[in-house]
Amino acid sequence: MKLRDLLAEKGIRRALVVDDVCDSIPTANDIGPANEAWPIFNDDLLEVHKAKITDAYPPATNRRFDELIADDGYVAAIWNLRDYLGEICNPLFETYISDQDSDRRYIELALAKLRVLGLECETSGRNFTAAAQSIDLILIDLFFNKTQDDSALDESKDKLKLALSTRRENPPLVILMSRSTRLDAKRDEFRDYVGLLDSAFRIIKKSDLENNDRLERQLERLVENAVDSRKLATFFCALEKGMARATDRTLELLRKLRLSDIGQIQQLLLSVEGEPTGSYLVDVFDRILQHEIERESTIINAALDLNEFSIANHPPPYIAGSPELQVIVERILAQNAERLRLPGALEASVAFGDILKMTETADVDRLKSLLLVDTGPDKVMLILTPACDLQRGGAPRILLLVGTLKSLGVHDWSYKGDARTPVISIGKKLSWIQWNLKHIDTVSHDQLGQVFENGDLAVVARLREAHALELQQRVLSGLGRVGMVAKLPATFPVCVEVYYSNVSGVPTRLDIPALEEAAVCFVGRDEKSEPVLRLVMTDHASDGVIDAVTELDERHISEKARQVFDHVRTSGDLRQMLTSGISLKGANDSKWSYIPSLTNTDRIPKLGLLAWNYLIDLKALSNNDLSKAGIIFLVRDLSQDNTPGLDAAMQSGLLKPDNNPEN
Repeated sequence: MKLRDLLAEKGIRRALVVDDVCDSIPTANDIGPANEAWPIFNDDLLEVHKAKITDAYPPATNRRFDELIADDGYVAAIWNLRDYLGEICNPLFETYISDQDSDRRYIELALAKLRVLGLECETSGRNFTAAAQSIDLILIDLFFNKTQDDSALDESKDKLKLALSTRRENPPLVILMSRSTRLDAKRDEFRDYVGLLDSAFRIIKKSDLENNDRLERQLERLVENAVDSRKLATFFCALEKGMARATDRTLELLRKLRLSDIGQIQQLLLSVEGEPTGSYLVDVFDRILQHEIERESTIINAALDLNEFSIANHPPPYIAGSPELQVIVERILAQNAERLRLPGALEASVAFGDILKMTETADVDRLKSLLLVDTGPDKVMLILTPACDLQRGGAPRILLLVGTLKSLGVHDWSYKGDARTPVISIGKKLSWIQWNLKHIDTVSHDQLGQVFENGDLAVVARLREAHALELQQRVLSGLGRVGMVAKLPATFPVCVEVYYSNVSGVPTRLDIPALEEAAVCFVGRDEKSEPVLRLVMTDHASDGVIDAVTELDERHISEKARQVFDHVRTSGDLRQMLTSGISLKGANDSKWSYIPSLTNTDRIPKLGLLAWNYLIDLKALSNNDLSKAGIIFLVRDLSQDNTPGLDAAMQSGLLKPDNNPEN
């Protein structure tokens, strides 16, 4: 579908271009109080000039000149009087006018492109809050003055955040633009401060507004997912407002508890159960807050809309190798480490779900002789004794499940039903635990107390009840099984090289500087819930690939590959493939596998070649490979310690040899 039609289909009709170049009057920062032209200007002022300025701006009467040049009102008065003041103003405004002319050209380029796409366009300077209320797309400048310092960035962020504060349920798509080399470095700070969704936010250099289609590509990426982005924004807004109301109701209810009520709970229940009052009240707050959140119909309604999500065109992670996915899972499965300061029981040194690990200073021989459990630096033990037995002291011995702590890698995200904690933060490092259901042991309270006192063993984490119960039920399989919260996908970095087949049919590498950013392999599930591994690149890297292919002269391509190369360059398949991620199914280090086309599959069933760690020589491709060599991707393992690669992917079962590459 053409972008113009896609915009109309998704309801993107009105665009607002925000840039300080659209302001008709400069600010003091635009000219700069440190501008060397100010002293010369002041020296050249005649008394008649000063009188005229004072008439135009009365506050200038009794103020020092160094104060006035930092005053927006004074600068505005000078600007408005520049024709009257004549040549003495020229050096002062020379750079500002030149920058304005340059930036105005970029604004006109952006407007022309947007209007060609059928969008109604408006422009605004710094004060754009009112104009932003009915807009579907905003292009905004990174800096709101010519000095391009942190205050200029803060002004841009603050004003966009204010403008969108009334539209959090239905925010516009946003493209951040700038001439500054700091654009890439500041994009995340800008996005997170304003509160924009990653899928509804992109960046573009102003220089990319001319002589290429970078703006159109960024628009297409945003618009394809605009509906889902809007649903997600609605959900987050409902969650934020609903959680505030739920917290108020929870606290209102808990405040009604008298000290005498807490005393009775302590006497009648907690003293019998052996649970500390502080731990109990935190648990109570947690349960009541959850109940009150579930009461919020706006949250539930917004969540129901998320069930209609379509994963077909979901964009890749914006930052290669982003750890947020793993962090989210870790917080789902484990309590915050600060919570460990609250004991789970008065009489016991551990609680249900506690994970124990040998300390760095432990005496291994002493620990093993006291605990009588086979342990070591990479071993952890999970407390599986029911909470009530720990609290009442009803269990003379404590049940332990022993596991192995391992570094987090691609194979650790397989979706097999083995016993594991897929991610856990121990020692400020994300790892995972492989639990050995056959390795169960017990220790006495005295044994644990002694090793804790010696400093040989410590509680390093505590699993949430649902996950701890799931593992307990695996051990006690006869009692049934409680399902575990589904694991989210993970990422790991790789290197990518892109080639074309030259006139001799030999793979020739394209020089694409953007590919210096490591790409990532994205481990997840497909529509059939089968494990899938995809190659994902940032927008910048993807644009670099598209630009390199577009600029490549067809005369440099092997004649046998020209038809499929033309398809890659003109069909849009490459952009769509880079957006959704390239399936690595069949990728190996011994031969080329084939990348299927997305369109025109009858005439061009395969559009490219793919391999992983394959050794490319200077020989020509076979005729069969050449007919499919519209583009050639070579994935290479990242040469860093403990970074997963092809071997790990093969061992995990995520990749299997493609015995029939034609399929």
